[in-house]
Amino acid sequence: MSATLETLQRLIADKYDIDPATLDPDKPFADFGVDSLGLVELLFSVEDHFDIDLPQDRPLATLKDVAALVDEVLASKKS
Repeated sequence: MSATLETLQRLIADKYDIDPATLDPDKPFADFGVDSLGLVELLFSVEDHFDIDLPQDRPLATLKDVAALVDEVLASKKS
């Protein structure tokens, strides 16, 4: 598991009081009780935590999607 994914799991666990071990990266956010508004709030938290701006044009249905996007943005920031 990537460090980004682990960090995201902790952020979600803290925000929604969910056991991080139950956060399957391939499941939709709705399976964790995170609706569209909750996802927007979570993405703001992710941006703050990693000090990045996430593009708004990518579909983010799973935790794995968000982790991949965060890694992509972080990699481009280093270039």
